[in-house]
Amino acid sequence: MLPTVMNPRSHLLALLLVVGQLEAAVVMAEAASAPPITLETAPGTRARAKQMREAAQQRFEADKADCNTRMLAIGCMTAAQDRRRAVTGEAQAMETEAARVEREDRQAKIAEKEAKRAAKAQEMEAGRPAAEASHREKEARDAAERERRLAGDQSKLETRRAEAAAERAEAQRKLEENRREDAARAAGGPERARKRAERERNYAERAKKIEQRKREYGETLKRRDAEKAAADAKAAAAAAKK
Repeated sequence: MLPTVMNPRSHLLALLLVVGQLEAAVVMAEAASAPPITLETAPGTRARAKQMREAAQQRFEADKADCNTRMLAIGCMTAAQDRRRAVTGEAQAMETEAARVEREDRQAKIAEKEAKRAAKAQEMEAGRPAAEASHREKEARDAAERERRLAGDQSKLETRRAEAAAERAEAQRKLEENRREDAARAAGGPERARKRAERERNYAERAKKIEQRKREYGETLKRRDAEKAAADAKAAAAAAKK
């Protein structure tokens, strides 16, 4: 049986399909050999996936324009679509994996936060009896302190009341004493006036006597001075006769 001779157009179509599949396989192989996506690389992975999708679309548009100039446009477009599908699929897989990594990280953080909250709640629940006992003890101390201050304030109030009563009693006593003195002075007024008049009279008499003695003493001095002057004159005359 003679071997089947492939139509050149069919051969070219098959070749284009193989090329598209090979390029898709290369893209998938590169993606498989890429390092695993981590939380740190997830944002960069999403950005790289976006660039891959945009580049695949640009490549597809260029391929489509090129295919329109070829005789076998169908096979060319099929290969271009395979290339775009492989790249966009890988970009989608990268975005999905990045989203999974970030989601698991968020879930882990939420779980950790919930675990801490539960541990804190358990710790608070375990320490609640001691806290309540401490609170009751503090309230008892505060109540005792208030009672002590109240008793001290009451004692001070009673002391001030006693001091005020003593001051009022002393003021009343002095008032009564002043009243008695005023009454005694009022009752003894004429006698005091008589005694005062007698004292003034005696003072006037003493002053008169003193004045009389002063005048008599002055006259005595004048007389002595005259007698001395006469004696001196007489002595001087006698001395002149000699």
